[in-house]
Amino acid sequence: MGSFSVFQTAINTRLNDYSKSPFLSSAVSFIVGGIFLAILLLFQNVGFAISWSTVVNNPWWLWTVGLSGSFSLSVNILLFDRLGSVQTAVLPIVGQIIMGVIIDQFGLFYSPISKLDFWKTLGLLLVIVGMYLAVVLSNRQHTHVSKNVKGKFFWQMMGILAGLIVGLQTAINGRAGIVFHSTVKASLIAFIIGAVTLLIVSMIVHVPLIQRAKDIRKGVKQHWWIIIGGLLGGTYTFLSSWLVPKIGTGEVVVVSLFGQLLFSALIDQLGILEPHRIRVNWIRALGLIMMFIGVICIRMI
Repeated sequence: MGSFSVFQTAINTRLNDYSKSPFLSSAVSFIVGGIFLAILLLFQNVGFAISWSTVVNNPWWLWTVGLSGSFSLSVNILLFDRLGSVQTAVLPIVGQIIMGVIIDQFGLFYSPISKLDFWKTLGLLLVIVGMYLAVVLSNRQHTHVSKNVKGKFFWQMMGILAGLIVGLQTAINGRAGIVFHSTVKASLIAFIIGAVTLLIVSMIVHVPLIQRAKDIRKGVKQHWWIIIGGLLGGTYTFLSSWLVPKIGTGEVVVVSLFGQLLFSALIDQLGILEPHRIRVNWIRALGLIMMFIGVICIRMI
């Protein structure tokens, strides 16, 4: 799951080379993922209809799931070329963890209350220190990508903000899965809302959709894999709904986050789908390990 999340961002970034718009790239990803989820829903025999009582008897924020996902995915596309794979994975993880602790602390979005304790506090400190090592100190030795980026601090803050939004989306998606009696159906609704929102935004910012569609088609002929980001995103959602009942939410979160950290480091180290190779030095490796231990303290102990 973690590897799918990382490779989805990398693939969508390459798709952006043809679409020339992160909004349109994300829209294509949402459309492909939505088609995949719709096929899964057919096998579940749940049905696509939503009753009017479901609409009027649930809070308004239940219908924002696609908005948060579209924002986060678009930000990740912008970050990938500017900050590299590791920072694109690490910074949102920090935001996810912070938002997760806040939601657990106050029981937001009908989530069960889980108060901040010693282990969670220790985990947060480890995550923050690990992020500092992986993002700040390690870049003082290897800065050929991020050093020359204008407004680097702004993009780093956007990465954390994207993670905060993803944390909200996770909680809201969890509630939507209960309301719709199907995690796949809830995710499909989020993908549809996200795709429609991103297409509208693309038109507002005057993206030439017809011309860009032709460019994407040409790109697919050269590199067929540039449109499978949505398939990876849909698979991530499916695996999440399948694994949580089997091994528990905490274990799924920890292992998937470890996958994100591991494969983001591999992408940077090997230069997979990236124009530049970013060596993972010992400082960055230490920071990633500290973040992983911090996640374990927060989610499992």
